[in-house]
Amino acid sequence: MAPATESPRAILVLGNANLDVIVGHVDTWPERGTESFFPHGDLRIGGSAANTARVLQRLGARSGLVSAHGGDFAGAAIGQAFAGVRDRVASLSGPTGFTVGLLHRPSERTFLSSVGHLDRLDAGFFRGALDGVALEGALVLLSGGFAMPALVDGHRALQDFLRDRGAELAIDPGWPDGDWTDTELRQARAWLAASDHALLNDKEAAAITGTGDLEAMIGALTDALPSGATLVIKRGPRGAIAHRAGRTIEVTTQALDPVDTVGAGDAFNAGYLDARAKGMSLRACLEWAVAVAGHVVSEFPRAASPIDLARQSEPA
Repeated sequence: MAPATESPRAILVLGNANLDVIVGHVDTWPERGTESFFPHGDLRIGGSAANTARVLQRLGARSGLVSAHGGDFAGAAIGQAFAGVRDRVASLSGPTGFTVGLLHRPSERTFLSSVGHLDRLDAGFFRGALDGVALEGALVLLSGGFAMPALVDGHRALQDFLRDRGAELAIDPGWPDGDWTDTELRQARAWLAASDHALLNDKEAAAITGTGDLEAMIGALTDALPSGATLVIKRGPRGAIAHRAGRTIEVTTQALDPVDTVGAGDAFNAGYLDARAKGMSLRACLEWAVAVAGHVVSEFPRAASPIDLARQSEPA
């Protein structure tokens, strides 16, 4: 397990913050014009970037969120949650974007999203938000690129901006609206080509490469990344695989029966970045990331209290 010390390197998460409305489990789609009630529900701050930044807070990392929110009650909650010294979260007029997360058994989920304020988060917004922020040596995650329509075309330029200023760059692009077109596949590959760490789930990796064969998937993604970059494929209940410099590492998970897996990959990202900032080995980064994600998805509803897995693992 990772030491309980604060990360020696700053971690910044750039991307989407919104409201999440979680409902489930939805096994069959309700008939139009009817109403259905479900036993599980949660209303919380969401968005892939905010999810990761929230878990980093709970891990005690030297972290901050660079994002924005709308001018409503949801925006006020986001602003209160990210008011730390490293947070750069702007308040924009208009409604905050939100996502309805539908839970499906045993551990899958579907998302229905309203863009809201997210259509104003372009590359210029993020460059402006980072004005005066020291990026040399910082570990920066660009998360949820496809969830911010205005950023998609400028995403690669923003990556170049960050790397030119000395940041070590990770990306988690998320899933585009609907499905992958040729344009979005080209964009995703261009983003990979400017990344030091690619944090993808297995469905994203399969879509980008056009194959479900793990060995072929790893080969194609490694070819798309710069030399020496790290590829991470998150595999849900099967754990995760990382590949760097010709070496592949696999870490499995403990058996879990979570109610709510929304944000599992985001929590994994937080654990990975936390361990990376502390200089841990690639295997240790994966093990910590898997443990953090497992802890977070075992909560329902989600907590905001500090995560101390080392203490939890001590014998009773």
